[in-house]
Amino acid sequence: MKRILPKTIAGQTIIVLLVGLTLSHVFSMLIYSADRAEVLTLAGGRHVAHRIAAITRLLDETPTEWREQIIHATDSPSLAVTVTPVSQLVEGRDTGVFGRLIGKFLQNLVGGETRKINVQLLDLSETPDAPASLEGMHSQHMTMGRIFHGDAGGPLLRASVQLDDGQWVNFATAVSETNPLWSSQAFYSMLLMAAAVIALSLWVIRRVTKPLRLFGTAADRLGKDVNTPPMNETGPTEIRDATRAFNRMQQRLQRLFENRTQMLAAISHDLRTPITLLRLRAEFVKDEEEQTKMLDTLHEMEEMISSTLSFAREDTVKEEAQTVDLGALISSISDDMVDIGKPVSSEVEDNVEYSCRPIALRRALTNLIENAVKYGGVARTILWTTPDMIYIAIEDDGPGINENEIEKIFLPFYRIEHSRSRETGGVGLGLSVAQSIVNGHGGEISVRNREPFGLSISVSLPR
Repeated sequence: MKRILPKTIAGQTIIVLLVGLTLSHVFSMLIYSADRAEVLTLAGGRHVAHRIAAITRLLDETPTEWREQIIHATDSPSLAVTVTPVSQLVEGRDTGVFGRLIGKFLQNLVGGETRKINVQLLDLSETPDAPASLEGMHSQHMTMGRIFHGDAGGPLLRASVQLDDGQWVNFATAVSETNPLWSSQAFYSMLLMAAAVIALSLWVIRRVTKPLRLFGTAADRLGKDVNTPPMNETGPTEIRDATRAFNRMQQRLQRLFENRTQMLAAISHDLRTPITLLRLRAEFVKDEEEQTKMLDTLHEMEEMISSTLSFAREDTVKEEAQTVDLGALISSISDDMVDIGKPVSSEVEDNVEYSCRPIALRRALTNLIENAVKYGGVARTILWTTPDMIYIAIEDDGPGINENEIEKIFLPFYRIEHSRSRETGGVGLGLSVAQSIVNGHGGEISVRNREPFGLSISVSLPR
């Protein structure tokens, strides 16, 4: 069922409505057609029964020698009348429901239960043993059907009524058939209904699903920038309530980031004063070796505080987005590092335009490339694209990372090299800052070990 139904809400709704209304329309037409056929047949049968009863009473009440003139006057292509010594009906043939109803009605008109009456509805195309006289009647019946109804007519209604003197008067007439259920009118009716359902469904569903598309766009913007403008609270009550809740969530997130930054700034400010005092006191330490260790520790503390503030402010920086050539951006980073003697190379596609915060993205890529050079000896940056995504891979030739630590390297202050020495590494925020910037652009960053050695950091950015 999932493979048959469309993926969109609009498509699924249209299919459900179209199938449901079509089935309802077909069943309604079936019921209507059956009722209409019954009513028309009974109405036509009553009319014929009155004519037969009138002719029968006329033949009974007039002298026998006048019968030939009366039959000649009443016989017509639409109602064949003959008088015979015996009934001309085919014995033993089922009259059908309508034939029995017409027979009962005729019985009441011409004398009740004492009068012998036979009534049959015949389809001569299915009656190969019919007499030749019936074939002639049916031929006339078909001709009149074409004239009056535009078709070949329906079954042949035949009735035989016994007269008072024992002879039988035989009647044959056309019974009009109703139009078939699957006529051109029915087809056009269903076609018009389907067109109306599709048009109205498209209009309604687009109005209903438009807020959902806006929610998706707003959520995507919020993932890139928590300070994005709030959504307009318009539409039906349910949509306004959901929009209002979404805007409240965004406000809470903004306050959360602002409070975190303010808290870290306050901690930084409070820590700088005792660090400065400790630095002054370290100047009075006479042991030069001990003094150097103390000053180094204080310097590392200041660096950690500065890095922490920089990491926290990354989420609140309001750099304007610009469209840049990512290939040129990566090439310039590589060229700058080559100029200072670092083994960095790049392989990029041309004219890869991307809307981003260029300063922040440059910082993230620089952190990743510097990290590859520092721990892997070299850094090779590869840029390629697909219609929907941009991929950047940064590879090195280092020893790689233990599989148990791959998920931890993006944690703030986590370092695989645990000595905390500034000569072997920083404070452990470079990859965290890079991840924060990439995620802020709606992208993802991942790490895997290469074979037989080396590490590959992959950045994927949506176009």
